[in-house]
Order: sequence, then C-alpha cells, then structure tokens
Amino acid sequence: MRCFSFLVNKEYFAVDVDLVQKVTRKMIVTPVPTAPGEIIGIANLKGRVITIISLYQLLGHKERRNREYDSREVKAVVFKTLAGSEDQLGLFIDKPGNLIDLDDNKIRPLCMTTGTEDNFCISGITEHENRLYRIINIESIINKYRNNGEKPALYAEKANLNEGIENV
Repeated sequence: MRCFSFLVNKEYFAVDVDLVQKVTRKMIVTPVPTAPGEIIGIANLKGRVITIISLYQLLGHKERRNREYDSREVKAVVFKTLAGSEDQLGLFIDKPGNLIDLDDNKIRPLCMTTGTEDNFCISGITEHENRLYRIINIESIINKYRNNGEKPALYAEKANLNEGIENV
C-alpha cells in the first residue's frame, strides 16, 4: 500500500496516499469555541470549509503546549471527501514525511484488549525502515462525528464564522 507518512508528537503515522488531497505547510485556522476539544478549528481551502483535528487529542492524550495553535498557522494533511460524506477533514501534523510503500501482509491489526477506545482511528501498525508506523483510518474519524450527530462542516455556521475564515 502506498502511504503518506507524517510525524505527530514524535510518533510516526501513515495514511493511504489515495485519500490525501493536499499537505499544507502553512494553513490559517480559525478556532471554533463550540467544537469538541480535539477540533483545532476550521480553514478555507479553495472555498471549502475544512475541519482541522488534533490527532494527538483524538488519540486520548491531554493537550500539549499551545505553541502549535498560537500562530493559527498549522501544518495539516487534508483528506479527500469520502463517498457518502460532505465533510472534509484535515489532521494537524508536526512534520510531513515521505511517500512510503508498506507491505499489506506486514500490517498488524491493533489488539482490542487495551481497555481504551482512543485507538479507534488506527487500523493497524507496521514496521518500515526500522520505524513503527500507525496506520490512520480516516473513515473511522469521519464516522465518529457522523454517529454523534455532528457535522464538522457545520462548525463554521454554529459559530457564525463563515465570513471570518481565511483563504488558503
């Protein structure tokens, strides 16, 4: 499987490259006070509202220093809109990586006996060039919000921020 790799909190992650629309090195994010804690805010990418999520918080970690949000300029992986969804998401990342080829046969599913649901968005783990990668399942992230009755693209409307979203 061809994947895009990236770093979050000194951990390596990978996602199917076919799901990636864009990797930004500087995306202006507008905070949304009414959104769940893991949502950093929203951004405008060529006229589309993109919800930017902290993978770090999504995995159940407490908030790190606010350095990544202070400037409102973040690096993000923006995903293509999936079939059956109008929501478009991006993940905050610390550092973009490279395109890597992972062997599907070497990807191991996560053990579901950890007693936590925080790994719901990780479909598996694998080793590549002496690094351990967690494989992101973007569909499970979108479904989390859909199943809770939330629509990430509507956060702008809830907070009345449509006019204030800066274009990327």
